[in-house]
Amino acid sequence: MHVDDIAGDLTEDSDSDGEEIHFDTICAICDNGGILTCCDGKCFRSFHATPDSEVAQDSNCETLCLNFDELQVSYTCENCRYNLHQCFVCAELGSSNELSNTEVFRCSSAFCRHFYHPNCVARLLQQNDENAQRILKERIFAGEPFICPAHRCAVCNQIENDRVEDLQFAICRRCPKSYHRRCLPRGIMFDHQAANGVEIRAWDGMLTKSRALLYCLEHEIDPELATPARTILFRDPQEEWSEVTNL
Repeated sequence: MHVDDIAGDLTEDSDSDGEEIHFDTICAICDNGGILTCCDGKCFRSFHATPDSEVAQDSNCETLCLNFDELQVSYTCENCRYNLHQCFVCAELGSSNELSNTEVFRCSSAFCRHFYHPNCVARLLQQNDENAQRILKERIFAGEPFICPAHRCAVCNQIENDRVEDLQFAICRRCPKSYHRRCLPRGIMFDHQAANGVEIRAWDGMLTKSRALLYCLEHEIDPELATPARTILFRDPQEEWSEVTNL
């Protein structure tokens, strides 16, 4: 795909994005469901607020550790408060301030939660063309919209059609990689296929629009977590880096 083709895809997304739930339906820290606190900022993420819930305990979630008073008001995560978000490719924090010195940019697809360094996402969108990578990177730095790789199947490069089961997406939680159900690589097993010694990498019933939650084969599963290692970086009020990590 050439750079000019990217611009033609800017409004292209699933056939029914208008029906999509605004916030994430699982915790951004532990990837489990339950009762969640949603960020009112631009990241659209949801979190377990306290370690009290059984769901948070089951997934070893670090949670936000909010107190009762903090739970009574609307919540904005530290990333959104300080305009610092992680790149979904390299996981490094960068400024998402749209007014000056922007370092990471959010995908233009409706309600996409992913931010990227222009260089990181350009390498994925234009893998075999260094000149096209450079042009796309410059365009993103200039503020032009882009659609990240998570909105096309990693095998057939087509978009999702959530009305057709085979064309529904399984979406990786650790990188911008999605697959149609019919395109899933061999070796990816769902939880309902569980058997002794089988590594589970996909779950139904946790995401919107009949999508499956996935950890693709590029990520090693931590047996204690039953997920790949997970790290979320925040910025604390004293402007020191803080980290929530389960390793």
